[in-house]
Amino acid sequence: MAEEERIEFRGMRMLASWPDKIRAAQLETRCRPNGIDMERVRYGSEPEDWGADRMPCHDCGAIKGEFHVPGCDVERCPECGGQLGGCECDWPDVED
Repeated sequence: MAEEERIEFRGMRMLASWPDKIRAAQLETRCRPNGIDMERVRYGSEPEDWGADRMPCHDCGAIKGEFHVPGCDVERCPECGGQLGGCECDWPDVED
């Protein structure tokens, strides 16, 4: 299997297909922790300083004000503030 081409985008090296994933993530604006419909947390709105004023997200390449790509380690749960992929909230739309 051939390795996918890498490009530079927003000053980061990434797979050539990744910018499309960033664009698609902007269309997924809502989530449902604990069954509550909420807006997803945008990069730079987290309580921790992940460097949004200085650089794109180190994990997914989102820039300040954009939504993270689903699965990004930096994305926070809008209900509890924990890491989205590992918080204690109930995610009815996600299979275990």
